[in-house]
Amino acid sequence: MALRPFPSYPACPVCGDRAVNPSSLAVAWSWDPERQLALGRFTPGNLHAGYAGMLHGGILSTLLDECLAWACAVRMRAYCVTGELDVRFKSPAPIGEELELAGWSVSSWGRYAKARGEVRSASVGQVATASATFVALSRGESEALHAALRLEPDDVDVLHGT
Repeated sequence: MALRPFPSYPACPVCGDRAVNPSSLAVAWSWDPERQLALGRFTPGNLHAGYAGMLHGGILSTLLDECLAWACAVRMRAYCVTGELDVRFKSPAPIGEELELAGWSVSSWGRYAKARGEVRSASVGQVATASATFVALSRGESEALHAALRLEPDDVDVLHGT
């Protein structure tokens, strides 16, 4: 099965449109229905360095947070907010090299979902891992966010299971 894109929120600092938010990382997220993975790619530039030649850990954490949130949104059929995020940094992420992010939901109960994820690069291998707990927004809150998203015809619609 082919990867399916997720919608974007134009003002988002992670998945936004740079015409709306010039500071956005502009990551295009996708869903792999076969492997049940949220996926993204990001190439950090010099503006993302926390120290000479290395991606700032806060930006790496932000990327993982959004990746895992998408995985939980698919599982919960609702948009989710972060309750807890634990990131384990394994190796510095080099500036100028594409990073591959993957997130998957491992369990859910009530309004809560747990997810895990990782970031990899070609030269370093595993850069970081993460685990997180998310809380599903209410149906009304999810519908309001859904209305604000830029949803293209082929995008994953987590609320309606398509």
